[in-house]
Amino acid sequence: MIAAPLLALVLQAASIDTVPLRRSDVAPLVSESLAGLGAPSVMLRTGQGEARIWLVSAADSAFVVARIPDATYYWGDDLVISLDVAGDRGRTPGHDDFQWYFRRMPDSSVIYRGRGGRWEAPRGDPDWRLGSEREGGGWTVDARGDAEGWTLVLRLHPAWLAGESGRRPGIAFRVYDDSPGGWFAWPAPKAGGQAAGVERVPELWGVVGE
Repeated sequence: MIAAPLLALVLQAASIDTVPLRRSDVAPLVSESLAGLGAPSVMLRTGQGEARIWLVSAADSAFVVARIPDATYYWGDDLVISLDVAGDRGRTPGHDDFQWYFRRMPDSSVIYRGRGGRWEAPRGDPDWRLGSEREGGGWTVDARGDAEGWTLVLRLHPAWLAGESGRRPGIAFRVYDDSPGGWFAWPAPKAGGQAAGVERVPELWGVVGE
């Protein structure tokens, strides 16, 4: 018979969503078909269909690849990728938590890091934007849009997904679509919760599989 505290931990672990990290022979590019990546790691329903997200290991890098259906262009449509590098799944963003807030017009994107329970922009500057840069410490990004939606490829140094102290990284995704307006998150928010609230609580995020 399992003791009550241990049973609670087992049930909690079983309820955590997992994102498989799949091996690919070819590094994905926004300019090429995504068909070779196979089944998406995550399917996220939006107001215009299913956003497909892959977590891929290829060559010497890891990749987050997203294809978002969106036929109504707006510069502020976004994809938010939140990552808990240490996998400690805190209740608020900590120093080991990072967030790529990519907008459909990439120049307006913001890259955050957790500090004091909040997301903080680079150098503490709330007006900081990515601008023409497409890279940072251990990552690069490329995005491309068309009449049916947009594709984004975030390339990461494998250390981002290595985990720490035997824990796997936590991860979450959120899409904003201006028309029809709405926020859509994976993992889904708890009953009564808001999609935009998931990215503020690392303990709600999924786990990167090995």
